[in-house]
Amino acid sequence: MESFCVERITNLQINLNPGVVPEKERILFMLIKEKNVLIVAVDHGFCSLKLPHMVMENGVTKILTDPAFKENTIFYKGSYYKVGEGRLAMKDEKTEDDDYFILTLAAIAEELKRNGLHHHNNVVIAAGTPFGRIGKEKDVFAKYLGRGFQEFQYCGEKYSCRIVDVKIFPQCYAAVANRLGNMETDQLVVDIGSKTIDVVHVRNHRPVETECFSHPQALIDCTRKIQNVIYNQFNVQLPEDKIHAVMNNGQCRGMSAEIVKNIKEQLVIFAEQVESKLKENGYNPVITPIIYCGGGAVVMRLYGKTAGEHICYMEDVKANAIGYEFIAAAMYKR
Repeated sequence: MESFCVERITNLQINLNPGVVPEKERILFMLIKEKNVLIVAVDHGFCSLKLPHMVMENGVTKILTDPAFKENTIFYKGSYYKVGEGRLAMKDEKTEDDDYFILTLAAIAEELKRNGLHHHNNVVIAAGTPFGRIGKEKDVFAKYLGRGFQEFQYCGEKYSCRIVDVKIFPQCYAAVANRLGNMETDQLVVDIGSKTIDVVHVRNHRPVETECFSHPQALIDCTRKIQNVIYNQFNVQLPEDKIHAVMNNGQCRGMSAEIVKNIKEQLVIFAEQVESKLKENGYNPVITPIIYCGGGAVVMRLYGKTAGEHICYMEDVKANAIGYEFIAAAMYKR
């Protein structure tokens, strides 16, 4: 399994005209016919599963009887599972059980379906881990995903594949991989995800690894704190989707103005904490060009204190998955 090489990837992305990849070109990247390779890019988030073309919740629930509806259902090794409904409970490690592999099978089926296929003998999975933990987690996660030949059913259809390789790339850096050539010569990329905040300092289109870090408290922690505050003040147990509505839109239909006001106050505090964490590591948001990405990009746009032309927001939560696919495809097109 090939290791991550910044220099090689940087050169590849320049040759492939960095920028937003059109849909037809994206599909060509994904199914590289001359190499007989199907690239399946997956961002295994702690709240959702992201592919370059879709987002689904990451819930996995084993069903003890035949399901009434085959939609969002996986049949694997003699058992049925509902996928994409609700959120998985937080895990210490994604590799501790089969849940994230079952989600990967759903991702493979979605990519096969998009190409009018039910089988492919050379599937390459492109995935990622937090930048600060890639050295520790890369090989373990690659072994977890690289399970060779698989047969399963998805949404009532039979699928099979052979996973021949797994490529693991750093989150955050992957989110901007297809646009590095258009970035400032000195820029900070801040990927605010569900569990971690990854910060990558990019200089001359290359990450300065000694100046990159991951912070373990992100949107899930923010959501839990908001739930506690609302419960303590209003005796209301607030569902996550209500909080996410305010996170993403600044409002939530049917919710009292006072609760919305309190949620916004907590989101302002979260945004301030993100900026403070950057300052603690030597980056002043007032003068540092920053790209915020991940699910928290919209939070920083709506609730962050610092704004200006030097602050950009990549609000497509699929950005890392798109980057994984871009880098893996570039490697195979050489």
